[in-house]
Amino acid sequence: MKAMWSALLFPFLFACANAEVPQEEPCDQVPEAFVAYTTRTLTDSTGMFKDFYPPVTPLSCELLGMLQEELKDDSARFHFERFSRRYWSEDPHVRNVHAYIRRHNDFPLAMAATAHWYADTRIEGLRELQAYRRMRPLVCTTKEGSVKLEQQDRAAVRYLIRVLETTPLGINGSENSTIHSIYMREVMATLDRFTGQKRLPAGDGQVYLAMSEAELQQAITEWRKWLKE
Repeated sequence: MKAMWSALLFPFLFACANAEVPQEEPCDQVPEAFVAYTTRTLTDSTGMFKDFYPPVTPLSCELLGMLQEELKDDSARFHFERFSRRYWSEDPHVRNVHAYIRRHNDFPLAMAATAHWYADTRIEGLRELQAYRRMRPLVCTTKEGSVKLEQQDRAAVRYLIRVLETTPLGINGSENSTIHSIYMREVMATLDRFTGQKRLPAGDGQVYLAMSEAELQQAITEWRKWLKE
């Protein structure tokens, strides 16, 4: 039994050892006050889950710029602020925010959800991004609009690759481990959706992530190639 548990835990410990600690990158595109406001909104001020899950990878500078532009809209800003911990007692799973994202196909808010402190919110944000990208063939836009959509796609892919580089594939525990595995599967599924590739291993199709560190690095290499196309 000890040998079996060691075999099960080793990939997780190996992944943890090779993940970087996510750091906020310097950002000259948006004011420091906006970066602080975003961080404050998406971070759990109580630290309730800080010992149960790996640190969340902060939004990239380019995504912060897109979010800042989006929040000029009063409705978008109202819903973004509902991500804050102080509204947890009113809408603990930010259902209204996710309904707004789906109704408006709101890319910046979906990306914000993927950087939220609560794992379920991150998972829902990733699924909303997949739905957003799946609808692309139905979108009728101008040449300028197409350029904007491509910029969003590339910003999302760059960020999600960074997530994989700074987050362990697996963690110890029972429920937490399962939720984290679902989260990592959704990150990879979103990368596949945006790049048109199929790098996510089938596993059980729901939870189990059958991927070694070497396979992950190869997948990241292939997703990066898409950015150069």
